[in-house]
Amino acid sequence: MSHLRAITALAEFASFFRAAQHLHLSPPAVFGQIRQLEDEFGMKFYERLGRRLHLTDAGELLVKHAKAMLAKHDAAAASLRELHGGKRAVLRIGTGPHSAIGIVPHLLQAFLSSYPDTEVRLTTGDDHTLISDLRTGLLDAILMTLPPDDPDLEGEPWWRYEMAFVLPPSGRSGPGVTLREVLDYPFILYHRRVVVDAAIQRICLQEGIEPHIVMAIDHPDSIKQLVKLGLGASILPLWIVADEARAGTLRILRLENTRLYEYGLVYRRPGYRPKGLTALVSVAQRWGKWWPMAKYVVRLEPAGRRKLAAEATVRRGEKHEI
Repeated sequence: MSHLRAITALAEFASFFRAAQHLHLSPPAVFGQIRQLEDEFGMKFYERLGRRLHLTDAGELLVKHAKAMLAKHDAAAASLRELHGGKRAVLRIGTGPHSAIGIVPHLLQAFLSSYPDTEVRLTTGDDHTLISDLRTGLLDAILMTLPPDDPDLEGEPWWRYEMAFVLPPSGRSGPGVTLREVLDYPFILYHRRVVVDAAIQRICLQEGIEPHIVMAIDHPDSIKQLVKLGLGASILPLWIVADEARAGTLRILRLENTRLYEYGLVYRRPGYRPKGLTALVSVAQRWGKWWPMAKYVVRLEPAGRRKLAAEATVRRGEKHEI
């Protein structure tokens, strides 16, 4: 199994050094595992093109089977751990920095009050690292904006949200916010590479603007503070800035027609669901009761869970009042 994890990590990172970091091994150890696989099958599984490593056709085929075998192995290991551990389940989830502050504490409060015997292990990080950890079995699920562009993963959407332009509290054009005023400010990019970056690019293209980006930050709370100090404007999910907009410490511009984006849970497909993950999903689907910001997002009807919310549109003020 360790050799198969080595070849899948090499496929993921295209570097012995980065693959070794991910696996918590030394680069020579990973190199040795790949070499042993090549010796066993009598095939070359990778080649070097410039500074990057690329899998050969044989390597790609092996990785395809390795993923399936690792998923079965991890499922068996998880079920055996649960059997050995009796009632105490272990749940390993990952999320981005802001969700770890704005969502996860409320979710865990509701979850652990119903399932106190579950041990929760939380990891924060960037989207690519979290997805890699999920695919290799280090995590059971991650919370993020959907959908991840990965055929091995499946999303469980919870709600839909809109993005809004965010400006400092005192403007140059009176109390109202206009798109022209947004362009007067340097732009602070909310940088989450998997889905959010594409959403922000789409909004700018839709509005025909090309902002002058001076910073790229993956933590919305830092962005809000910078905007409050007048150091720039940004685009953030509405629910993240709604309370500040009500209090007047930030100003927002909501677009007349905007796409909606789904947020929820991502896990491996197909795969074994640990008891803790099944329990978490059952609690999370009742987010309207435990999440304080529920009034700023759009509820998914049961039939709507099978559709991409990015294909839906909503007019300003139809679902929220700010």
